[in-house]
Amino acid sequence: MHIPRIPLLRVPRALARTGYRRTSRITRILISLFLIAPLVLPVNFVLINPGEGNPLFPKMLKVNSVKTYPVDGQMFLLSIWVTNPQTLVLGFQVLHCWIKPTCVVTPRSVIYPKVTDDKAELAEGAKEMKQSQNSAIVATKKLFAKKYPELNLAELTDASLKVSLKNTGGPSGGLIFSLGLVELLAPENLLQGRKIAATGTISKSGAVGAIGGVQEKIVAARAAGVELLFISRKNCDEISGEVDGLKVIAVSTLEEAYLALKGGGNSDFRGVQGCTNLSA
Repeated sequence: MHIPRIPLLRVPRALARTGYRRTSRITRILISLFLIAPLVLPVNFVLINPGEGNPLFPKMLKVNSVKTYPVDGQMFLLSIWVTNPQTLVLGFQVLHCWIKPTCVVTPRSVIYPKVTDDKAELAEGAKEMKQSQNSAIVATKKLFAKKYPELNLAELTDASLKVSLKNTGGPSGGLIFSLGLVELLAPENLLQGRKIAATGTISKSGAVGAIGGVQEKIVAARAAGVELLFISRKNCDEISGEVDGLKVIAVSTLEEAYLALKGGGNSDFRGVQGCTNLSA
């Protein structure tokens, strides 16, 4: 049986002379550029990642001029990594951050004011950390006046407190600085061999305030092998009931954190305590 063959269609010479093939190639290039350009161009976003758990003892937090006691355990200052205001964040970096479950993308205006730079932000962060250390000293003195009236902390001043931590700023270390001072200055063994962390601002009255990046700090605490994490009760609406093996206690004051630390509690419990929105 004869089967007719259909010849291949050829581009007429006249059409070829119009630059049809060259236009097609240019179109493909333009489409490729349209798709690729957003990935390699700067975008107005900030990337937030979990940082580290920095141990307080024996090098980071030191006290002079006042009697201290041996530490049995460890406390950690938790940090997060935030891109600086002058850092160029490219589109592909945003895409990569979206893919990572522990990375957060947020508009730059949410984190930084319109007029700022790296130098200004570093200076502001250092200032806030210094203020948090001063508030921690005052709050600790008030707690000791109530819990250890026999101890004289008159010589505990800003000059007697030394914090060694580079390239880190902000007010969120206030609570852990306070607990670190309590551990060093109290004659009792409060840590009892445990690894604990805390994040939250501290006022001179001992009130614990909210901080940003609490979920990222939970990741940092878990990576540091922390067993117990104190957070501000004002951050309760930002965490879920599942904290992957951690014991998280939400507090409103330094005294609440002190009592929980002193009491020891149920060391086998894992989850969140102190957050009413989680029925805990």
